[in-house]
Formats: sequence, structure tokens, C-alpha cells
Amino acid sequence: MNKSLTLRRLLASALVVALVAVADGCRSRKIPGLVPLEGTVTYEGLPLAWATLTFAPSPSESGGKPDPSGSSQRVATAMTDADGRFVASVLGVKGANPGKYVVTVEKYIPNEDSAVENWEKFRQNPGAHEPKPEEEVFDVVSAIPLKYSDKKTSELEVTVEAKGSKDVVIELSK
Repeated sequence: MNKSLTLRRLLASALVVALVAVADGCRSRKIPGLVPLEGTVTYEGLPLAWATLTFAPSPSESGGKPDPSGSSQRVATAMTDADGRFVASVLGVKGANPGKYVVTVEKYIPNEDSAVENWEKFRQNPGAHEPKPEEEVFDVVSAIPLKYSDKKTSELEVTVEAKGSKDVVIELSK
């Protein structure tokens, strides 16, 4: 897998999180069955700021079948703050359904080397135009091991209790 990812993927992830945050502030609707899911993410023992988390229902939990009670688990998402803290939400409503989840974590940072290289290409070409924001001027790279960004390889699991889980600690390492 290529360690370098495009700026578009970073912007798409940020847009999803922003839309969820805006929806959270604009809605007062409730989703039945949601309970609190809050906690902290660390990488190598330090808080992991501004990371995107996805909580996908574990296939082993339901065997891939819908819950007979009609209260099926939904994918929950969250973004960590500057202190690595997160509050999960489903469709912009705070909380998650009780049950077992596979967790993925993504955090991308600019690849400074590619930015310098791409700017030099524009500068050295007399007919070149200055890059526009939507053009890929630089790539981004994962700030954490890529295994955490794929639910097949992340090995991170969280169980949300019936009353909620407010002190979840997700620890990542190299």
C-alpha cells in the first residue's frame, strides 16, 4: 500500500467530520437506543489530536444478521480534540448503539517533501500557473501506522455497554 495519500482523501475525511459536527449542532432529533460512547485515543502513550475514528459494528456480534429487536447497530464516527478526547455520534446524534465494534483510526499530515517538489515543478516551468487549492500540490501521509485505518487489520475493538461507555481508552502503537 502506498504510504502517500492524496490531499483529496484528507479533505474528504475532514468534510465528513465537519458535516457530522454541523448536523450535530443543527438537529435536536433523537435516535432510539443510542448511549454515550466517549473516551481518549493515544499513540505511543501521548494523546492523538485531530484523528478520525469510525466504529463499525463487529460482524461477530450479530453474525451479519439484523438485530431481532429492530434496534440494529449503526456505524458511529468521532474526531479527537487537541487532548485526544472523542465523543462518538451516529448521523450527527451523540452516542452509539450498545454492542461490539471494530474501530479504525485515521490521522493524516502533509508530506512536506512532496509539497516542495511540486512547487519547484511549477516554479521551473515558465508557462506554469500557480497551483489552485483544488490541485494536488502536496500529498499527505499517515501519522500513524496504516493498519489502524482498515477494519480488517486494525485489531481495535470496543464494546459499548447497555448504559454507555464514557471512559474508553484506545491505545495505538507502532
